[in-house]
Amino acid sequence: MTSLFYPFRALGYVNEGVPFVEHRRGTEHFVTVSAGKAFQVYNCERLRLVLVGPQGDADITALAVKGDLTFAAHGRDIVVCRRTHRVCVFGGHADTVTALFTFGPRLYSICAGGRVLGWDIGKDALDHLDGKRSSAAKRAADIVAASMADDGDGSSDSDSDESDSDALDDDETAFDEDHDLPRHDPDTGAHLPREYRMPEGFTPTCICHPDTYLNKVLIGATDGRVLLLNVNTGKHIYVFHPNNMLNPSGSAVTCLEQSPALDTVAVGLGNGRVVIQNVRFDRTVVDFTHDGSGRAIRSMSFTTGNQDPLIAVGSDAGSISVWDLEKRRLRTIMPGTHDGAVTQAHFFLGQPVLMTGGADNALKQWIFDNADGTGRLLRFRAGHSAPPTRVEFYGEGLRILSAGDDRALRVFSTIQDQQSKELSQSHVERRAKKLGVAEQELKLPPIRGMAWCEVRERDWANVVTCHAGETRAYTWRLANGVLGEHVLQPPAKMGVKRKLGISNRVGFPISAVAVSACGNFAVIGNEGGEVHRFNLQSGQHRGVFKRPGPPRESAGGQDEQAASNGIPEHERRRRQLNLRGGKNSIWNMADKSYGMDAIEAAKKAPKLPAHSGQVSAIQTDGANKQTVTCGFVDGVVRVWNFGEQKLEGEMDTGVGCVAASLHRPGALVAVAGADRVVRVLDIAGMRRVRSLRGARTQVKSLQFSADGRWILANSADGAVRVWDVPAARLVQTMRMSRDCPVVDLSLSPNMDTLATVHEGRRGVYLWANSQMYSAPGAGLAGASTRVAGVDDSDSEEAVATEDEARETLVELPRLHAELGDAGEIILGATEEEEADPNVNLAEKAEKEAIEDAKKEAGPKGAGSDARRRRAPEPVAPGLATMAMLPKVQWASLARLDEIRERNKPIQGPKK
Repeated sequence: MTSLFYPFRALGYVNEGVPFVEHRRGTEHFVTVSAGKAFQVYNCERLRLVLVGPQGDADITALAVKGDLTFAAHGRDIVVCRRTHRVCVFGGHADTVTALFTFGPRLYSICAGGRVLGWDIGKDALDHLDGKRSSAAKRAADIVAASMADDGDGSSDSDSDESDSDALDDDETAFDEDHDLPRHDPDTGAHLPREYRMPEGFTPTCICHPDTYLNKVLIGATDGRVLLLNVNTGKHIYVFHPNNMLNPSGSAVTCLEQSPALDTVAVGLGNGRVVIQNVRFDRTVVDFTHDGSGRAIRSMSFTTGNQDPLIAVGSDAGSISVWDLEKRRLRTIMPGTHDGAVTQAHFFLGQPVLMTGGADNALKQWIFDNADGTGRLLRFRAGHSAPPTRVEFYGEGLRILSAGDDRALRVFSTIQDQQSKELSQSHVERRAKKLGVAEQELKLPPIRGMAWCEVRERDWANVVTCHAGETRAYTWRLANGVLGEHVLQPPAKMGVKRKLGISNRVGFPISAVAVSACGNFAVIGNEGGEVHRFNLQSGQHRGVFKRPGPPRESAGGQDEQAASNGIPEHERRRRQLNLRGGKNSIWNMADKSYGMDAIEAAKKAPKLPAHSGQVSAIQTDGANKQTVTCGFVDGVVRVWNFGEQKLEGEMDTGVGCVAASLHRPGALVAVAGADRVVRVLDIAGMRRVRSLRGARTQVKSLQFSADGRWILANSADGAVRVWDVPAARLVQTMRMSRDCPVVDLSLSPNMDTLATVHEGRRGVYLWANSQMYSAPGAGLAGASTRVAGVDDSDSEEAVATEDEARETLVELPRLHAELGDAGEIILGATEEEEADPNVNLAEKAEKEAIEDAKKEAGPKGAGSDARRRRAPEPVAPGLATMAMLPKVQWASLARLDEIRERNKPIQGPKK
């Protein structure tokens, strides 16, 4: 079955916690980072994205770069890419690859199982694997074939052949010793790596090359030992024991880094200590503790050139400490550099600039140019450090607002990644540095709701948010990217009158927010049922929405006196005559005309909050005339006069209202109830017009499409459902990813793109609407086109059966579309067809198009009308369907009279 939305791209992925690789191309510096299942390349000068690699089958666990080649470990396999072209795949590990290292003509890989393999990455070897047979590659193949033939002829010779083969297994398992060429599997032709045998009980963790040590590498282990290995012969040159490195507890070696001084290597340990060791004499030069947290060291880097001899150390605690090696003391410590572990730190060659990458989806550059030797943030690129929970399209759909548990409000550009940014929260970095705490502790609580209006974007704050547990709503200036100057705090003396014996309802957390269509007002509701209106320009309170309470009880026979404040009628008349001006005075006339006593009594009548319990949703119409509020506890939808804050009507749904969405042009509001039914209500006629069923679990959020025909909702089971409102039918249920349920969604105003956020994923995923790009008349298979009545309701069994029949599975989008996807993305292809590698979808689609054209052409010699494409099937008899037609075909229908008037001839025909 055709999916309504197909994968387009993903936003917000910068660095997924895998150590990055810095490399130079000419005079420019580049950094390769992991972004989930694909790698990205940034230009370090401006942190500008320049390249996105192909997507693999699993998340990247390690990276290495050499020239134009990029090596990415996806689980147990190593994918070799030349820029964006996938060259080959190295497969030889039985466990997940944890480290990659390039040295000379070989790539060395370490897996979680403790195996160390060496792969030939020379040009001839990779050309052979890529299908390019150069002269050297042909010669290598001939040599390998000849050697294999000789081995076959002499297989029955003396025992000397067996001894030779044993020696080959010991030292040169995967390489020809005479020609140093890669060996291949005689059956499959696969590239066979060389495996290096480790000492007994030695589980490798990291690897580095000490300068000037020819063909030798250092390998750290989990038991604190470090091995000096000859990679050509496989010989164990020397083993550095933990006791000689001031590590009597045998803490694991987590990272190794070569220093600018010869024979000196920095060793990072799992207990938070750093040891600088002389590998020539096996002596400790200096040792120190990182930050006192006892967390494992993950990265180290030395300054080079004419800079002060410094070493920067990063750990799982998220802090960076910088040590002066000449003075052997701490230069500075930067707590909270990253919200998670610092996975990599690197000083640029000859510059006092440090680049760090962390598990918080961020890349940062720090420059150490302050007088006190401390560093400051130079530039950075970041996304959400925790999975986002809220997403909304902003304006015309070119920007997206998102918020999550990382306490950040971000705006993403769908056009240019450089325009994506996090909205500032009033100098959080400076205050955190002054207090010595992490930035995360000073940020606002996680956002639970947001509202916006772009009309006044350049004038004042135009975004309003409510936060978990906060009794105030906050404003944001999106044009400046900063927190607004006003905080919307409900007045303290609002709520039920104390004289009624009910406690004053103040201090409730804000649960819902809305912004008027003019951009001048914000409406907020709290968990106590109160709804308040504020002016966004001044931040002042501008009214409260209250409903009339029950009538006050009056004593028997005292109604008349109660109406006149307890004063008898003859006394009141005599008092009026004694006033200055007599009975014709303006005071007596006002008393008689406007009923001052009745007004006073009305003022003293009790008023109740907008709802009895939490306000779950607030919506404002496009003309600033009506406001719609929904109650989670009382299950009532109330419509208010926006200007006077008076109740105009209410509709009781009978169940708690979870979420709501208002279609402003059509005066329809969709309300999701706790009973898994979406009710469509007409706020003009105060009646229910549709009941949409099919959700198996509670709906968490929903949205009307711009044309009012669709309602999209995501439920607790992670599925996205689309209903046809006129037909009151479930069009499709989409499972977007197998193991990442949808948390929130937003449809663009143009209805061409759907944005979703998923559980456990830190990106924002975009999906293209297939109905916007398919051919006219190509409707969705299985979609109902009948117009439903108000009382239409299907049984739960029938709806469940129909839901199962229309459920589709779509995988998550990639970071960017690839050139190879042009022949694979065919609208209308089923999941089985996409999964079948033998089916060429492009050729199949072309054949189907030719067959459809022949059918539409009709018999030979038919007129042009017979060759036209079939018109879309109308929704009802007598109606014309304009959906999916080009705009030029229907935009002028409303101005036919003007067109006729304009096309009238201005002069008679010439004879």
